[in-house]
Amino acid sequence: MSTRTPNRVKELRDRLQAKSLEIKGMADSWKMEDGGEFVLSTEEYGRYTSTIADAQQIKNLLAAEEAAAGIFDYLEMPAGSTLGGDDAVAAQRGRMVRKSLAASFLDSPDYKAMKENGFRNVGGGVQVEQGLYQLAALSEVKDIYSAMGGTVPNIPAIGTAQNLGWTERMLRPGRVRDLFPSETTTAAMLYGVRETGFTNRAAAVRQRTAADGVSAPTGGPTDIYGLKPRSDIQIAAVTYPIATIAHLLYVHKNTLDDEPRLRGIIDRDLIDGIKMAEDEAILYGNGQGDNLTGLLNTSGVQEYTGLASDKRSAQIRRAITKAILAYFQPTGVVMSPTDWETIELETDRNGAYTVALSVAVGGEKRVWRLQVTDTPAMAEGQFLLGAFGTGAKLYDREQVNVQLSTENRDFFERNVYTLRAEERLGLVVDRPESFVVGEFTEPAL
Repeated sequence: MSTRTPNRVKELRDRLQAKSLEIKGMADSWKMEDGGEFVLSTEEYGRYTSTIADAQQIKNLLAAEEAAAGIFDYLEMPAGSTLGGDDAVAAQRGRMVRKSLAASFLDSPDYKAMKENGFRNVGGGVQVEQGLYQLAALSEVKDIYSAMGGTVPNIPAIGTAQNLGWTERMLRPGRVRDLFPSETTTAAMLYGVRETGFTNRAAAVRQRTAADGVSAPTGGPTDIYGLKPRSDIQIAAVTYPIATIAHLLYVHKNTLDDEPRLRGIIDRDLIDGIKMAEDEAILYGNGQGDNLTGLLNTSGVQEYTGLASDKRSAQIRRAITKAILAYFQPTGVVMSPTDWETIELETDRNGAYTVALSVAVGGEKRVWRLQVTDTPAMAEGQFLLGAFGTGAKLYDREQVNVQLSTENRDFFERNVYTLRAEERLGLVVDRPESFVVGEFTEPAL
């Protein structure tokens, strides 16, 4: 095979490396003003963009030369299937599959650049946003290192061995946030007005009355025009914090090189851990400091205790009435998976299921026209229903993101890195009377 193409590839790589150093030198020479902005002259800007364009041309030529080298290799190989061809087909098939969060993270240019650089100077991190999957404690810390999986003895010298990886835990299917319409904010704090009381004195009013304001008019000059009654409304200003929910994973460099394990770390522990903590904060947040005030701890939320003469589904229906009498139509109900199981298994006198009528054809989780979210975050024996998105709103300040850094204590010396996942959100409950916290009572049936 001709040596022209391999030599050309090396030459282009050297030229591209030189250009990258030139670009870096330009960037390092820029002056930063007090406001944090770079000031460039027209000449500096033109030289910088021209150098980047040159580097891009070299990069394109390098890609073409590498492709040509692959053609030469192919022509000199014997006929038949090749490992390279099999790998290319497998890679193409893989690109047809929808990528998970971790796959997107691992395929991102930022991650590849960090990996090529030996994961040095990566304080800026890589951000991967959620919306993608539906409790680790706040700021929980776990340690991950490559020896945790043990060793694999007796790998055969002849033949092949298949790495089966591990089975990932299923993500929790029910999310409280699924009941809320999508809302976003760019504020550091939210505030609004909450109605705390309303006295309605609206009534029919006579056009004229006697002088006492009550009796029928006499038709004389002492008659007066009817006085309209005055209703009262009480309101209060309320502030709502933007809460941060986060936790960390400490990861050894060897584990970062093990991409299947990195996928498990991101998808299973980091992202799902945030979501589990989010559910508990929305429901039971104590409101102290920058924590959310959960719906069950919000002043003004109505309460209902079921009757022993009613089945659990009937107890939910009676709680719905309390929300409707507050002039709000509830849209969803949250309960524990155990309580939802009991409701779905309710039967009539003939033994037919009364709630899960369409379970055989994958019917939606609904009871009395309300969307059901069954989550372990809700305590067994309780339920919460209300006007999600109207009486209460959930605002995303920063969706779940994952960042990686070496700048933590002596981690650089130990080849250890920090993976951090966090989100910022606010919960606004301006009409708490639209929600009802229910207590199930064991039916005496």
